[in-house]
Amino acid sequence: MKIEKIFRKIPNFQKVILDTILFESKYPVLFTCKNDKDIYLFICCLVNSEKIKWIGTRTTYDNLIDLLENKITIRDAFLNVTNNKIMIEYDGKEVEYELKKSSEIPDEVLPTVGEYMDAEEGEYEEEIVEFQKRNKNIEYVIQPQISKFLILRYKAVSVLRVEKDSEIDLDTKDVFRYPIGTIHNQKVNLA
Repeated sequence: MKIEKIFRKIPNFQKVILDTILFESKYPVLFTCKNDKDIYLFICCLVNSEKIKWIGTRTTYDNLIDLLENKITIRDAFLNVTNNKIMIEYDGKEVEYELKKSSEIPDEVLPTVGEYMDAEEGEYEEEIVEFQKRNKNIEYVIQPQISKFLILRYKAVSVLRVEKDSEIDLDTKDVFRYPIGTIHNQKVNLA
């Protein structure tokens, strides 16, 4: 069974490649795949004589490193990064897939609660080094949000009006944001 060949039958997965097998039996059970610049974590959740099922999620190298260093459970690694999951089923001939939210996934399909990789000292050292190296090479593109909000900083006295090209360095937990249209010519009372 060639996983890449099966997964490539899914739209937007034509360039997918099997990246790193983290756990295997007769077949890969827990593994990563690369699809263009994205990295995915997949779990084989069912194998029988009729079909095989996988559940997958887009992930990050930081998340994978935490998994391999036993800082997070397998379930947490799977649920952490995004709420969007892909379920894939293959019956030997046809590939079926569906996109689901985490809340729509049956509990018995997800990894067992509280289970860690339980790796021995240095067992995943090569994989961790490789993931760290890849993580350092990631370029982040930050798109500025273009909108007009009245921003009230509650740790200070100032009220700032943000325009399109303004730059403000505020921690989001220190800020209340109100759309200007909803409070124009109105008083805002903060408790």
